[in-house]
Amino acid sequence: MRLKFRIMQAVDKFTARNTQFQFPLLDLPNELIAHIIEQVDNIRTLRRLARTCRRVQHLAEPALYRSILVRTGPETNDIRLALDSRPERAAGIHYLEIPCHARYRQDFEAIADLLDRARNLKELIFESPQCNTSEFEDAETWREMATQLFEPFQNAVALEKEVDLARKPLQKLRRLTLHCNGPDSPYWTLDSGSLAIFLLPNLQFLKVSCVNILDRVLEDAKDKSSKTLKHLELEECNVSHRGLHGILSVPQDLEVLYLGENCHNILQFADDIDPGSNHLFTVNPQLTVDALKQQSSTLTTFTYTTTETYFQHRHLARIRDACSAPIDAGFTDFNKLTKVSLIGHCPNFERALMTSCSPPILKTLEFKALTPFRRELGSTAEDHAIGIVPFLRAPSASVPSTLKNIDISFGSTAYDADGNILPSQTKNLIEVTSKATRSMGVHLRFFFKPRSHYFPPYLYGEPTPVETLVYDGSLLAWTIVHLWG
Repeated sequence: MRLKFRIMQAVDKFTARNTQFQFPLLDLPNELIAHIIEQVDNIRTLRRLARTCRRVQHLAEPALYRSILVRTGPETNDIRLALDSRPERAAGIHYLEIPCHARYRQDFEAIADLLDRARNLKELIFESPQCNTSEFEDAETWREMATQLFEPFQNAVALEKEVDLARKPLQKLRRLTLHCNGPDSPYWTLDSGSLAIFLLPNLQFLKVSCVNILDRVLEDAKDKSSKTLKHLELEECNVSHRGLHGILSVPQDLEVLYLGENCHNILQFADDIDPGSNHLFTVNPQLTVDALKQQSSTLTTFTYTTTETYFQHRHLARIRDACSAPIDAGFTDFNKLTKVSLIGHCPNFERALMTSCSPPILKTLEFKALTPFRRELGSTAEDHAIGIVPFLRAPSASVPSTLKNIDISFGSTAYDADGNILPSQTKNLIEVTSKATRSMGVHLRFFFKPRSHYFPPYLYGEPTPVETLVYDGSLLAWTIVHLWG
């Protein structure tokens, strides 16, 4: 296999050096040649261009190395060797994706070296080798991997007296997606060392999954801050109230927050999780809102995901005995909040958002659950149709004049054996509620989500479900009523 690769490489090189251009490319100035190369998005073509001559190589390599995907140790080392032979190539790396292959060894020392040398890196996506399996690394192997993985991040935020500013890595990183597992566990734990991923000087987007964000984070995050982080996604995470308060104390101007509790992995793995984590609004809505209020002046989009997510797991919801009382008007001070999504069933969340006084410029609400229509206890809506609509069914719901859309998503269990997406009774209910809300200036839109064997977090190569609009309340019209037509 290695010999075959070398032969193909030699053939490509010979072909490149004997390329006959259809027009005198080399007669053009370098600026124009570089502009032409920028339009090429085929890696093989870029590789061939880089081998034609030294002049074109100099112009083509920045585009060739701009986006890199490596899955195994040998692939990572090939990139490392390429940088060794021409160190200036590292400056061309802007996008780096490392979804480690579960069956092939990865060289984490080489990954750390790559992160250290790619000084212009703008986006990084990393998946640990076993994050999509049940064969997790033992504690020693995992610790070795984590040490090498997080070291560049720690160096990036270290004090200048500890690390020379000119040698600091990841100073230009803007987007980071991190999917990891823990030692002998599907979950890893955020600590004072790994907290560095939140503190990078130019980071704007951060997505992490399957992480324990527990009480100790409140102390670890003390006096830590990020002025650039605008978008934070916590997916399938085990979050405690103190942990949430600690992690939300770090961003100074957060605009988008996805707070996703552990809803799917808890069903797949038997691992124990911290009893103080998850069901944040069910257990203590006041503490949850207090944590969120740290971002009340800047937050524009908020998504909360809790158990009963994605329709099929409601019977496995964990209900605690000790729950505090619900609160009203919890989001009144969120003056920039325009879109709120609830994935899963949580009456306390709906009440905290809508009862008595809602966010002043709220425009869009989104709800996804197995049974979206249900009248909550304590609902005072006189109109039966309004009293079963998500969010509007909250006791004494306050509907801001800015609210225009409520999007409701049904799951794959909604359609019947004949392929009808919804039974006739539900269809009638949709039409009645849509007319009722339309008179208020609010349009209901209903979406269908197809059945899938995949669940969040969606990893490398996994399809992300696409929802289909089935009823548009702004038109009072069905767009699709049957799976096959």
